[in-house]
Amino acid sequence: MQKIGLFVVFNIVGTLLLAACSPTPAPEAAKPVSQAAPAEPPASGPAAEPALPASYKDVVFPEFKYVAPVPGEFRIQLAEGISGYIVSDRSLPLVNLTIYFEESNIPATIRDEAASGMVGSMLRRGAGGGMSPAALDDSLEFISASLSTGTGTFLASIDIDCLSKDYASMLALAKNVLTAPSFDKDQLEIVKANFVTAYERRYDTPAKVLSALRSKVNYAPNARLWDATGDEYKKVSVADVKRLAEGVFSSDRIVFALSGDVDRDSAVTQLKEFFAAWKVAAPKEPKPVPQPLSFIRKPGIYVVDKDISQANISMNQPFVKRPHPDYYPTAVASFILGGGSFTSRLMNRVRSDEGLAYSVYSSAGNDYRDTAMTTIALQTKVESADFAIKLVFEEIDKLAKDGPTPEELEQAKKSIVESLPSLFDSPEATAQIFAKDELLGKKQTHYVDFVNEVNAVTAEQVKAMTAKYFDKSKMTISVVGPVSKLEKLGTFTVVPLDSLEFR
Repeated sequence: MQKIGLFVVFNIVGTLLLAACSPTPAPEAAKPVSQAAPAEPPASGPAAEPALPASYKDVVFPEFKYVAPVPGEFRIQLAEGISGYIVSDRSLPLVNLTIYFEESNIPATIRDEAASGMVGSMLRRGAGGGMSPAALDDSLEFISASLSTGTGTFLASIDIDCLSKDYASMLALAKNVLTAPSFDKDQLEIVKANFVTAYERRYDTPAKVLSALRSKVNYAPNARLWDATGDEYKKVSVADVKRLAEGVFSSDRIVFALSGDVDRDSAVTQLKEFFAAWKVAAPKEPKPVPQPLSFIRKPGIYVVDKDISQANISMNQPFVKRPHPDYYPTAVASFILGGGSFTSRLMNRVRSDEGLAYSVYSSAGNDYRDTAMTTIALQTKVESADFAIKLVFEEIDKLAKDGPTPEELEQAKKSIVESLPSLFDSPEATAQIFAKDELLGKKQTHYVDFVNEVNAVTAEQVKAMTAKYFDKSKMTISVVGPVSKLEKLGTFTVVPLDSLEFR
């Protein structure tokens, strides 16, 4: 602080001395004052400012025209089974690379479920390639970079974030660490402690209980839904994780997403070299194939007893697996019903008119791998739970019978279409969306088709889809609240809290 102050003082003094020692310039000759009359203003001066509208309702905006992005403009095919997307943005010296490997991570037995969940964390945290976890962390921190890994039901992934000047070295570092992971035992203890803590706090909030209840009363048992216990997490060993990690990142189908301060041609060359040197042994035994989720299909009201003042409610019905022709009209119907925030019917009726809930919404599930669900969810005072549910069904019946108004239908379509650009608000998001879309099998024209499909939805379709996919007789109604105060709900099944886990 003192050095900076002295430097400024010296600079000021030096500037003054320099000015004092400089020769004084000769004065310019005085210019004659013109006696001419002032000039007339230009004939074509700036246009007068438009008057402000009397009301915000009179503000006119230019028509929004959505131009769908074309994935093909960014796509690269590096080799057989290896493709991806490069979205360059030279405005900041940052690079993100995400690599998706199409491979499943499903435990063969419940005993393996605990260790299976730790594989994704340990591939990175356990370090490898001759580098210790501490050395890896220090190296990444020194250059302000990150390296993360994950495994899921259908995909394993690697994510690199760094400055563009460090991108080449990060590729080399990722290859060294992840092609020969070491699964450090001390790091495993930290990961195990985190999993145990998460298990012990799994029902800390009503929202967590409601999520578990919703799954339990809708889905049939499936290995993808298994829950490990705290004791099972504690028993996981390095050998367990290493065994279940065999073959991760060895997929024959790889899709990458590269974005940021990269030159496309140079990036292609680097990635070809990177994947050519990427050698991971395939698993000794074939991994279990993920089985689609199936539904119990037992409509009714299910309650978990919890002494709280606000009943947490979720109403669900099996929907469709995409692509499916019913998706778009149901998405529009859901927007009108409860997905459009303060423009939706449920929000206006349940919150604005009756004051029964702070938030109430509906959604139409969007899933390309499993059959999704439609959902209506809200929180309300326990004493008003039955009335709030009654109002929800009244609004469903009205929309199914009378359909939307022309204004509602137009607003729903416009809002859904105009929300699309937010998906592509950064180069990173754009590249990653395109990569995931390719893995899901979406067409290159998907975002053009999306707009066309939404705009083609009719009022009759909205009526039909509301009746079909928000059908009271096919819904499960999951409620978390005190059983003693919910008798007005009528007949319901009490589900014990300790029975929510899948085993």
